[in-house]
Amino acid sequence: MNNFEIKFYEDSIMIDTIQNEYLLLFIIHGSATVTLTAETNHLSEKDILMINWNRHFKMQTSPETFMLIISIRSELFRELTHKRLPYFQCCSSRHSSVKYEQLRYLIYDLLGECALNMKEINAKKLSILYKICNHLICSFMLSDKQPLAETSDERLDHVFSYIEEYFPEHITLPDAARQIHIAPTSLSRLLKKNTGITFVQYITNIRLRHAVSDLTGSQLSISDIALNNGFSTASQFNKIFKQQFHLSPGEYRKKTTRHNSDQEMQISRKSADILNEYRSKTRMVVVKEQKSRLQSADIDCSKGKEFKNPCGSMIYLGFASRILSGTYQRQIQFLKHTLDFQYGCINGLFSPEFSLLDSNQATQLNFVNLDHVLDFLVENGIRPMIVIDNQVLNILKKLNEIHEMSTAHFFSDSREFNHVIEKLLDHVVNRYGLKEVTNWKFVIWYFVYRQSLLGLSGEFNNLWDDFFETVRSKVPNASIGGVGYSPSVHRDTIIQFYRNWVNARHTPDFITMNSFPYREAEEPTKMNALRQNIDHFFSNDLSEMHSILAESGFPKRPIVVIEWNLSFVHRNFLNDMASKAAIMINQMVDTLGEAEDICYWYASDIFAGDMDANRILNGACGLLSSDGFCKPPYYALLFFKQLHNYLIERNDHYIVTKDELGHFAILLFNNKTLNYEYYSKDEAAIGMDDEPNIFNDHDALEITLRLQGVSNKNYRIRKQLFGPAFGSILDEWKRLGTDLELTLDEISYLKEKSIPHRKNETLCAENNTLILQEVLQEHEIMLIQID
Repeated sequence: MNNFEIKFYEDSIMIDTIQNEYLLLFIIHGSATVTLTAETNHLSEKDILMINWNRHFKMQTSPETFMLIISIRSELFRELTHKRLPYFQCCSSRHSSVKYEQLRYLIYDLLGECALNMKEINAKKLSILYKICNHLICSFMLSDKQPLAETSDERLDHVFSYIEEYFPEHITLPDAARQIHIAPTSLSRLLKKNTGITFVQYITNIRLRHAVSDLTGSQLSISDIALNNGFSTASQFNKIFKQQFHLSPGEYRKKTTRHNSDQEMQISRKSADILNEYRSKTRMVVVKEQKSRLQSADIDCSKGKEFKNPCGSMIYLGFASRILSGTYQRQIQFLKHTLDFQYGCINGLFSPEFSLLDSNQATQLNFVNLDHVLDFLVENGIRPMIVIDNQVLNILKKLNEIHEMSTAHFFSDSREFNHVIEKLLDHVVNRYGLKEVTNWKFVIWYFVYRQSLLGLSGEFNNLWDDFFETVRSKVPNASIGGVGYSPSVHRDTIIQFYRNWVNARHTPDFITMNSFPYREAEEPTKMNALRQNIDHFFSNDLSEMHSILAESGFPKRPIVVIEWNLSFVHRNFLNDMASKAAIMINQMVDTLGEAEDICYWYASDIFAGDMDANRILNGACGLLSSDGFCKPPYYALLFFKQLHNYLIERNDHYIVTKDELGHFAILLFNNKTLNYEYYSKDEAAIGMDDEPNIFNDHDALEITLRLQGVSNKNYRIRKQLFGPAFGSILDEWKRLGTDLELTLDEISYLKEKSIPHRKNETLCAENNTLILQEVLQEHEIMLIQID
């Protein structure tokens, strides 16, 4: 007996049967829908599906589909595996990894041989078929410890064998139940659980399968076929057959005979070219060897601790003068609409180009530009977080340019400064109302390297108290914080600062800090940024700040990170690489609960341009490019914002959350560690093509999450995948070609292409467990929403 059978199917077909062999399906062209018990699989071109032995399945193909089906005898797999009933989990429409590419390679080889000889299974084909079996066993067979997606019971093997042997005779449910010494009702439940159909339906399908074989492969009469296959009369056979196939047995025989004859002609005419492509395909393709890291976890979904998502509630909008730009305003509106952030952090109110202060008389204020900016924010539902500082505009292109920060001296003394603050607050309260302004946040900026608050003379505590009292006198319930001290500065200096601040009359409502992957020089009064490892700098900074506040005896206050990024150099192409999104997700998961709010720095690249930055991407730090392309950091925040408010579990590569209604939101991420090549280069020297060279490994991540304690039902699964192949503007630009200046049509094309991949499906939970299995390539992040 042959262990294999190779069949090709063309055009639209419908199958509803139980197969007593293993089937391997490969869609050469077109699409198909295959239902196994309660699981529906939508297959498209080059998809692979393995149907296990003795499983009931339904299949419907679309018109003009060309499909290969390989039948493999169950006895062969039993002999090769020494298992009673080996079970395979192989469905490329649900999972993806290099092992599927390797299986496709073998199938391509088989198709190439079929192009030479469609009919007989020769030695070459047999060799390939055994290689396919070996790969299925090594890569897709579940171990005894792995849970099956479909339940099985070895007692049914005896029942199946009994039915297969005696189906031409009159078999009843009690007859079959006696074979395994259980009650008929117990067998009925067992069979329904394992096959999805009843005992009568199972026997009918077996009889119909044999009858179809006789119709197409013999000249027996319809009456003989009916009686030989267990049907009591020809009329009963006709009725059941027509219900199943919508044709009478005679019509089916004529159509199938005609179809088989036509099919041979069609394959020789219409499909030979397709098969001939595979004759050379396997000689041209080398399957990339790629390591995969495996991770699996049992998740107890009955747990869940409520948490506040600190990421995405604030975005650093930057200098107020820049918000006067209509282009920038449209980008901010887009970010508000999609990320729904609550606070926009603005600074530079006193910077000369904003024209709020009269250069000759500081107390003379011109509110025109300020009104334009605040009107825009308030009208778009964005609450200002106003940083009171004395910085002036500057673009940092290289790390060695940070030896001096651009600041200016705007006020002669504290009295003049607070008089200006009074007038400013009087104006905004009058214009927007006290209720609105009470929801804003006010931050005082302290230039640590000069030990100076806005260049004013006097002790910090006195300056702070005067500012605090001025704001509270106009906005009694205002939220006031400071001072922007970074943990990267010399530790002893920071501790001493907070010990002194404890003695002030007023304690801030929140503490502000910045976090970038740099350390400062040993001399606390000089700026000299020294790069540090990116992997854990953010969590280290937050831990250090908590430690500093505790050691200094400062009262416990929420920490607000008003500036956070993996770089502050606007010519570092890591800022544009898909890998940045996965690193950010890892850091956001790692620091949950450590900060009240985290403000991403910076909203847009629109003002990071210069004569050396005339392309669509230049390595700047924003969420959006100057042309409005959504960059990797944008998708990191977008995915993270969609987590629910109860944390179930988090790990190095996943976070699982739920809401009060039992819906789940899960993030998977395959972040990579930067290597010596990245840290040995100047940040501005990191180019757009460096991504393959600056990471320690390129392994895929195969992850299995078993969500336990869920209801046994069908769940709707919605997936979004972002990475170099899906959604990365830099990678799409490189695929299009970076040599030429882009036209408007090409910019529109890139915007349409640079979005995450989406996929919806249905999964059934059994034994109160929902199993998720995904493969993430390097730098990919995946959002999974379940309801």
